[in-house]
Amino acid sequence: MSKPVIPILPLDDRSVNYECLQVLGEAAGFQVLLPPKAWLGTPWRVGDMPRLHDWLLAQAPHADALIVAVDTLGYGGLVNSRRSTDSTETVLARLDCLRTIKQAQPHTTLLAFNVLMRITRGNDAEEEKAYWADYGARIFRLSYLEDRAAMAVGTAAEAEEITALRQEIPPELVEDFLAGRARNHTVNRTMIDWAAAGVFDYLIIPQDDTVDYGWNIAESRRLRRYVSTIGAADRVSIYPGTDETAMLLLARYAAQRAGFTPRVRLRYSGSTADQVITAYEDRPMTEMVKAHLGPLAGVVSDAPDADIVLYINAPAEVQGNGPEQWALALSDDEVAALPPASQAALATYRQHSNGATTLREMFTVRRDLPEFMRSLSADIAAGRTCAVVDVAFVNAGDLALGELLERMPALSQLAAYGGWNTAGNTLGCVLAHAVIRHLQVLHGATPEAIAAHVRFLFLRLVEDDLFMARLRTQLAVEALPVLGLPITLGNVGEHAATVRALVEQSLSKAAARLAQARFIGQQVQAGDAAIQIQALTLTDVELPWGRLFDLTMNVDARYAIG
Repeated sequence: MSKPVIPILPLDDRSVNYECLQVLGEAAGFQVLLPPKAWLGTPWRVGDMPRLHDWLLAQAPHADALIVAVDTLGYGGLVNSRRSTDSTETVLARLDCLRTIKQAQPHTTLLAFNVLMRITRGNDAEEEKAYWADYGARIFRLSYLEDRAAMAVGTAAEAEEITALRQEIPPELVEDFLAGRARNHTVNRTMIDWAAAGVFDYLIIPQDDTVDYGWNIAESRRLRRYVSTIGAADRVSIYPGTDETAMLLLARYAAQRAGFTPRVRLRYSGSTADQVITAYEDRPMTEMVKAHLGPLAGVVSDAPDADIVLYINAPAEVQGNGPEQWALALSDDEVAALPPASQAALATYRQHSNGATTLREMFTVRRDLPEFMRSLSADIAAGRTCAVVDVAFVNAGDLALGELLERMPALSQLAAYGGWNTAGNTLGCVLAHAVIRHLQVLHGATPEAIAAHVRFLFLRLVEDDLFMARLRTQLAVEALPVLGLPITLGNVGEHAATVRALVEQSLSKAAARLAQARFIGQQVQAGDAAIQIQALTLTDVELPWGRLFDLTMNVDARYAIG
């Protein structure tokens, strides 16, 4: 029986939008097709839209399903969706091929996502227009306060601050930014119309880097009301996230093919964690889970026989900054052992960090991780499909939870794990993987598909726990100042090759230890098929955008069947 063919037009060339889709597709038993990375957008390159347009049209006749990042086709990528000065008419003309595809192949499943543009909260123009370097924080603040005023919760002091910000920010910059937002909003609304008309079988509008108020949140409210008004709620979801969205749509297609609608039981690490709102979201964690279950037609369930048990390590109080954990935990003796340049840089880093919040979450007594792990181990032993959503800290896994997971004998039996970037990113990724793994358990899978599941699980453990929570901060502290750089997860410029080599060396050793301790020799089963893991090896380790924030790698698996 041939594999379903799924061409995907991804958001950009980062691993979560490229390699991860390939591996998850293999786990689902699909043949995922992707365009060459060189055609995709980056912070310094607009995607080659004519080539991507032609590639999509060429793949469509042979596809069982298509997954399309609208921002890639319309703007040349996620970053350029915020920088582009193209007109609404130009963007929509580029997207019209999607209607052509659906008209020509009405039975081909067409799944799409169109990002609701973020408002970056700091003075950082790496992925924004140039004026964001000087005015980004103030534009973000103006957006936040003006939406609070519009929602009748603003204060007199905030009204005065709005007036002051309007005087400080050149009006032409605000006008330019709002014009770009208006164009993107029109495109978002048009994609909703297309979904309602049947062009898309499902559309997600993920809110990139969300807070509770802002011009972007006002747009979200208008779009959600519009979806409700035209009766399109069964075809459109709008919620916080972005980079995980293609994975979730891939899992949606897998679930629909199998006639599966997941029932998900939630298990939190703390008694109040379900109500915490994390750093880049606008709603409590349980509501985030419900939103991400929308594309899967899934529900939250308290039933003991729920399909998937989602173990959620959410903040007990306020979400800490994941990359800070290692640096803040260093003892005085450990700091004294660092090179002088690193000691000086670390002092500056700590001074400008979010240390109080991060330390508070690191040492909170309002989450009980040992009990969390005992419950997880018991559920795995009982044969339940268990997945871990690690979002106590933003942009990295929880160091303390990672240490406990590494000591768990049944780690290789997890259905999924994630702890990267925002809570929405992690949640959607883990749900997608867990659904695909549960389908393996229910219906069986080939040895190749089981191995792909193991590779993806291992990749996320290595990247989110070993790299993001530990090694990248360690390298940033120990190595970057010696190279004359500050402690940063940003672009390392001419030192990219050196830093990449350091990452590969240290991460490969750590990954080998984890593989030997918890994966090699273990059997992983799906239906009547099983594999015994003999080796897991990292390959193709890269820093895709020349920075420590992101990592690209593959995992090779050697295994015996049965």
